[in-house]
Parts: sequence; structure tokens; C-alpha cells
Amino acid sequence: MTGLDKGFSGSGEPGPEPGAGPYFPGPAARRGSVPPPRGPLPAPTSAVTSGANVLPMTLQGTPGDITTAVDGRITIENGVIGKIAELAALEVGGVAALVPRSPGPDAQRSDTARAGVRVDLDEHADEVALDVAIAVEYGTVIKDVARLVKANVARVAGLMLAMRIAAVNVSVEDVRLPADQAATRA
Repeated sequence: MTGLDKGFSGSGEPGPEPGAGPYFPGPAARRGSVPPPRGPLPAPTSAVTSGANVLPMTLQGTPGDITTAVDGRITIENGVIGKIAELAALEVGGVAALVPRSPGPDAQRSDTARAGVRVDLDEHADEVALDVAIAVEYGTVIKDVARLVKANVARVAGLMLAMRIAAVNVSVEDVRLPADQAATRA
């Protein structure tokens, strides 16, 4: 007889009890093939303190269970904020590329400035202002593309950062042929 015939799954775990409901052995159960339980997880009992499918104590309970304040600080680097703004701007149809910017007289040269985004973060007010320099595709309505970039960058950055977006300044620095037309001319 094989291990499967003796009531073991392919991973060596015990199989289901006779007459029990559906059984999903091993990692498949952890991948979401079984819907997660609703509500708080039950306290561990001696019957579930060992084996491959036991949840560690850190996964039991909810964030609301924390009764004491936790000291610490969360910082989001300017490069991360700039990357979010860059990707949000590139999502807009009609944007050919971001154009490298000079970071300004006070700021140090950064990757985000080279990528076409300048970040002005006010940590005390929990808000950020962004300057985005774009190149638009030839044949698009420039003001419409810039307006969409402004709205999309503000929306995406606000959602991802959970910060107030004080301003999104869009400057159109260049006009370029769309990628498919530029390839045929080369």
C-alpha cells in the first residue's frame, strides 16, 4: 500500500477523516484554495499547536488587539515619491517620456530629478508638492495630456502615500513622435 492509501497526503501530512468535508492538503490550503475564516481566529488549542498547517501566534488576532502605543517613525524617501509620480505620469496616454529636470539651486542632484520629477516634501504638514516634466507625443492636445497627468499623479500619489498632495506642477518640455512612428523613420 502507498502512503496515499494509508490516509496520508502526498506531502506526508495526515489525510482527511472519513466522512469529513473537502480536504486540501499542504501548500494549496495556504495559497487560498480554501476561503479564509471570517472573524477573529480562535485561540490556539493543544490540538492545533503542531503540524504543518498551524498559524504562528503572530498571525492570530487583529491590529485592534494592540492596546499600547508603539513608538517609531515611518519615512518615505523622496526617491520613492518621485518614482510613484513618474509611473503615474507615464500611465497617461500621450506622454512620450519624462524629461530630466535640474533639481534647483538648493537641492542636491537626485535620481528623481534626472527622471523628470522634483519632490518637495513637507514632513511637518504631511504634504508633498511635485514638479513633473514631460514630453508629449506629436499629434496630441498638449493641455489635455498635461491636465490628465496632473490629475493622475495627484490621485495615485495621494492614494499610495496617504498624504495630502499640495500641488502637481506639470511642465511640457518636449514634443516627440510616437514610438511606432519614430521606429519607421529610423
